[in-house]
This record gives sequence, structure tokens and C-alpha cells, in this order.
Amino acid sequence: MRLVIIGGGNMGGAILVSLLKSASLSPEDILLIESDEDKRQKIANATGCCTQTEIDVVVRSYEMILIAVKPQSSSPVMELLAQWLLPEHVVISVMAGISLKTMRDTLGQYRLVRVMPNIPTLIGEGMSVFFASDKVGNEERDWVKIIFNSCGSCFEAKNEDAIDGATAISGSGPGYLFYFAEQMLLSANELGFNEEEANALVQKTFRGATLLWESQQVSPETLRQQVSSPGGTTLAALNYFQSNNVGEVIQEGMRQAYQRAKELSS
Repeated sequence: MRLVIIGGGNMGGAILVSLLKSASLSPEDILLIESDEDKRQKIANATGCCTQTEIDVVVRSYEMILIAVKPQSSSPVMELLAQWLLPEHVVISVMAGISLKTMRDTLGQYRLVRVMPNIPTLIGEGMSVFFASDKVGNEERDWVKIIFNSCGSCFEAKNEDAIDGATAISGSGPGYLFYFAEQMLLSANELGFNEEEANALVQKTFRGATLLWESQQVSPETLRQQVSSPGGTTLAALNYFQSNNVGEVIQEGMRQAYQRAKELSS
């Protein structure tokens, strides 16, 4: 399989590097199209992939095309790409808020895949969810899985609405965790720890708790109960959270994120 990646920014660059690192594709099988000359040259030197600055007839030599530009730049990019698409092309989008209908109307193409990755893709620990139109075959779907499993984990959603759901959970999720980490850091500072100490305390707590959850294969509720001794410190904090409906506030925040995702992709 040969792949075109349009956009060499954080996400496009991360996917490219992950594909090469995992040996899922060779440099000869990837074409990067990046309009920023300095960025294009830097990626070309680092990866050995073919690169160019403009979308042109060369894309017809490749089977799959991945669009990784910012959503606000999507219209001119897709309008230009539409001139060179062949019916057999599969077009993959990682652009948040760009629906399959919008892609179909702009590209005039029906073999489409919409993917919601998240920011840990930059370090090969991403979580991606994709939905493909019914014109995309099983072999192409397998390639989508290969591409996004190379930079983390990936699964196929049952409907496009799930992409908006994934946007609210995994797509925006790192932001929620970073927000909670901010509050823990502020508390650590108030309790006398310096910045370096506070960062170590919070980062290792997040990392250790996640690894424990993965290794134990039990629900977070079970793990929470295990560390919440009656009359203890953990339960004191958790009881305060519950008395102030923090759980309901968090869930409502995710509903708001989902509704916003629906508005953006409508």
C-alpha cells in the first residue's frame, strides 16, 4: 500500500514517524505534501520520504490519502485534492469536526474514512477511533487499523456519531486530565512542595495509577474502593467531591464536549 499524507504538522508528522518506526510502511511508500518549505525539508531529511509542497497529479500513484491539516484549512485543501482524485482512492481525515458528508460534498468521493486520534499520538501512545463509509472495503479498513495502531491503539466505530462521542472522551480527554493535574500541582505547592517535587508527585501518580489499572484488569471503581480506607485520607477527599457533585459536573462537561463536536461536524 502507498500513502499520501497531506500536512506535516504535529499529527501528520507523528503518524508518518510512527509508520516508519513500526516498519508498517517504507519511506518509498509514503509521500508527504507540506506547503511550508522549511518544515517539508526538515521532515524529508529526517525520514527519507518523498515530499513536495503542492497537491498535484502525483497523488494518483498512491492508493490512500490521509488529510492532516487544520480544520479551518480543510476547504481549499479538499477542493484542490478533488481535482486529482480517482474513484478507487480512499481518503482518510483526522480533521476534527469535518463530517463524512462535508468530505463527500467537497471531494466528490465516496470511499472515505473519518478518524479521531488524540494528542498522545505524538509519542506513539494515541487512542484513535475511526468510521468508514460503506464503500471502503475490508482490506482498506485493515490498513486504517495498521496506520493508527502504529501510533497507539485503534478501533472501528459502529456509526459516525461515535466519532463525536470519541471526541468528547478520548479526543478531549487529555485536556481533562491535564486540568485535574493542574489542580493537584497547585495543592502540592500549597502543601510545601517545590515545582520539581510537585511535578514528580503528580506525574508518577497518574502514570502509576494508569499502569495499575491496565495490569489489574478490574474496574476503576474496584481500584478506588481498594485505596479508600474507612475514615482515611482518600475517602475524606472523595466524600467531599461527591458532596459537591463533582462526578455529575464531569459527566456534564463531557456531554457539553459531545454537543460541541456535533455542532462542529454538522
